[in-house]
Amino acid sequence: MAQQQLIKQEPSVSQILRTYKKQLTQNIERHTDGSNISTMSQQLNQESSISQILRIYGKQFRQIRKQYADGLGGRCVMGVIMSYYGWDGKCITTAERRLYAALVALRQAGISKELLIELNDSGATFEEIADYLDRTHGLANSNR
Repeated sequence: MAQQQLIKQEPSVSQILRTYKKQLTQNIERHTDGSNISTMSQQLNQESSISQILRIYGKQFRQIRKQYADGLGGRCVMGVIMSYYGWDGKCITTAERRLYAALVALRQAGISKELLIELNDSGATFEEIADYLDRTHGLANSNR
C-alpha cells in the first residue's frame, strides 16, 4: 500500500521531460545572443524529434566517438540527446536520469540506441545521422 502511494507521488516521465525541456530552453536563452534566442526557443518548445535534436542542439557540440562526453565540449550522438534532456556532460549522478529520458524518447520514436551509437562511432556526422533517421522513419517532411 505504501509503495503504491509513493508511485502515485512520483512525476510521470512526460512531466519530467517537459520540466527538463523548459529548463534547457531557459538555459539556452541565458547563454545565447538575442538574435538566436527566439528562433531556438521556438524550435525547442515544439515537440522535437530525434533528428531535430541532432540538427539543432548538436551544433553546440564537437562530435566525438566511443564516449558520451569528453568534458571539453564534445558529445557523441547519445550525449547530445542526453544533453537535450538536461545532462551537463559531467555529472554521473544525473547522467542516469538523462539517459533514461533519452531512451524513452528513442523508444517512442522507434529508434535503436545501438544503431545510433554504431552510426556515430563509424564516422557519420550528426547531420548525416539526422538525414538517415528522416529517410528511414518517414519524418523528412515534418522535420524541415
